[in-house]
This record gives sequence, C-alpha cells and structure tokens, in this order.
Amino acid sequence: MLKFIDIKNELLSALLCLTIILNYVLMFVNYNSFTGKIFVSIYFLILFIFLIKNPIDDLWPKFVIFCLTLIAAGTPLAAEHWDAWAIWLFNTKRIYTDANFFIYHDNYTLSGSGYPLMMPSFGAAFAQFLSNWNLIFPKISIFFIFLPIFIYSIGIFNQLFLKIFFIFNILILNKFLFNGYLDGLIAIYFSFSVFLSYEIFIKKKDNILNVLNCFSFLVILSNLKNEGFVLSIILIGFILIFELFKSTRMKIYKIRNIIFFSPITYFIWKIYTVGFVNQNTIVYGANFERFSSLKDFIYNFSIILKSLMLNNFFLVSIILFLTTFSYFKNKSLFIFVTCCSVAYFIVLCFIYLTTPLDLNWQLLTSGSRTMLTINYLFCFSSILTLSKKINFIKIK
Repeated sequence: MLKFIDIKNELLSALLCLTIILNYVLMFVNYNSFTGKIFVSIYFLILFIFLIKNPIDDLWPKFVIFCLTLIAAGTPLAAEHWDAWAIWLFNTKRIYTDANFFIYHDNYTLSGSGYPLMMPSFGAAFAQFLSNWNLIFPKISIFFIFLPIFIYSIGIFNQLFLKIFFIFNILILNKFLFNGYLDGLIAIYFSFSVFLSYEIFIKKKDNILNVLNCFSFLVILSNLKNEGFVLSIILIGFILIFELFKSTRMKIYKIRNIIFFSPITYFIWKIYTVGFVNQNTIVYGANFERFSSLKDFIYNFSIILKSLMLNNFFLVSIILFLTTFSYFKNKSLFIFVTCCSVAYFIVLCFIYLTTPLDLNWQLLTSGSRTMLTINYLFCFSSILTLSKKINFIKIK
C-alpha cells in the first residue's frame, strides 16, 4: 500500500497546539465570529491528516482516540462540580453568546474572573464552528486539547509501551478526560513539558520538533489555569538552575531559548485584567493567621500533609517512582523530576496554609485535584524510564 502522507506525529502535535494557541491570541487581539471557525477548521484538517496518514500504521491508537472522542461526546451534558460548571463551561458560553472575548469587564461572576481563557476560547471556537450552542461543546473541546499530547506520545513510545501509556491515562486521568475540569490537562501538559525540557536542556536533544512542542506545551499549560503558570515558572526556573550548574556557558542564540518566553501570553493577560476583574480569592485574600504561632502552623501543616500524602494514589505513585529510579538509576531525570515536584508541593502547602476558606473544606474539595499533577508526573516518569531502559523507546 502506498503511503498517503508521511508526516511525523510530533509535527502534527505541534501544529495542533499552535492552532489552539493562535485561536486564543487572535480572539484576544481582535475577536470576531470567524476566528473560531477558521482555527477549528484548521484543527480538524490536521486531525484528519493524522487519521489518514499511513492508514495501517498506528491503527490501534487511532482507534482508541476515536473511541475516547465518542465517550467524550456521550458523557452527561451537565457538569457535576462547581469549578467545571461555574468557571470553565459558563465562561465558554458567555464568550460564545455575548460574542465578546473580554467577558470579565462586567464582573458578572465572582468565580475565577481573572483566570486565563485558553480553554473557554477554544470551547467557544468549537461552538462557532458548529454555529450552535450546547453544553457538550466545551466538554468535548477540553478532550480535544488532550489530543496533541496523545498524538505526540505515538512518536516516542514503542507499541507495547504506547498501550501501557494509554491504559495508564485512562486509569489515572479517568473522569478528568470528560468532566469539565482542567486538572487532567494541567497534569499531562506539565509532565510532557518536564520530559521535553529534560531532553532538550540536559540530554541535548534540542531539535526543532522537540523545541516547538515544548514551547507549545508550556504556552498552553501557563494559560489553562493559574496553577499552570506557576508550574511553568517552576520548570523554567529549574532549567535555568541546571544550565547555570553546567560547565559550559549558556548560549543565548540557541533556538531552544524560545522556551523561556512561553509564559509571556499569561503575563499579558494578567496585566490586562489586573484593574477591572475580581482576582483569585485564595491568592489576593491570603490569610496568614495560621503562621501566627508555631503550634498553629504545625497543626495546620500536619492536616495538609495528611490530606495530600496519606492516600492510595500518592502512595502508589511515589512507591512506583522510587522503585523504578532506584533500580534503573537514572539520576539526572530523578533529580529533575523530584526538584519540580517538591517545589510545586511547597507552593501547594503555602496556598493551603494561607487560604481564607476553611482549610478542611478546601482540602476536601481540591486536594486530590491539585495533587494529580505530582502523582501523574511520578507515574509518567516511571513508565518513561522503564521503557527507555528496556530499549522500547524511540526518542529521536
């Protein structure tokens, strides 16, 4: 059978990400009803190329992606939880129905009115493409933001570990693929950004596709939620630290250095919104009373540690992570992943210690979601190390 199109999956992944990013940027610069239709059309064209290129190759992952898309389309329309419904789905609907990207001007909602609009803008674009509104559209659009990562993974794993990777995502992300929350997106984009940063800056595999994908992943990550921006800064910070500790001088003219500019769109958004929107209550209404005495601090800190760490998900992921790296001894990746994870965990502890809301309620409603990123990174790094050491990986 003749090959119809021979394009690397890594390139298709980068093009899908750039389509999502450009849709967001152009909606910010000059919103109109055609922007979404154009970029969603381009998105589906790229997706179509992925599906038809070399039809026999990668047949089963294409089938899995197709089945997951059908599941996303068939999930219940109404989101069950507050953040998913009141922030992401509601803001998507407002952008579409008001035909206005700057919906936060009127401060109509008190929930997350300073959050970036990467996901709501893509959800509104999806509705524009279909020239209609339904609550299923933003939930499906969230799943479509997962697809660049899934397509990219086909280019780095052997068939065996690709199956393991897909099973792992279905088990770990599970409902976060379809329930309207963005925490699954945060976890997977951060983990792949860590992997690519490690490949580019430590393993020196700074080819154009690696750099383009890493840059695109970080732009999307930093514009999904405020947590994504924090994770981007943590990652970029450790990249700089690792670069400084190397014996060779950092070369500023390298194309890989565009990765350091990936959070710029988030900074522009925050500068624009600072003056006229209700900002994040947890950050701007921080309460430092839990630091008033050592006894209070220790008591509250112990509650946080118990909630975040003493659960099956974290214990399994940390045991898998430590076991894998102690056996295969990939020291550099272990240190890189550990540094990023510990730094983010410290940030989480500080946020919970300063929350103006009831601590136990805050941990109950968000603890498992915020720790998903660390747990996912531990498991993903373990699978990656295992696949690499058994010589099943195809990293170029």
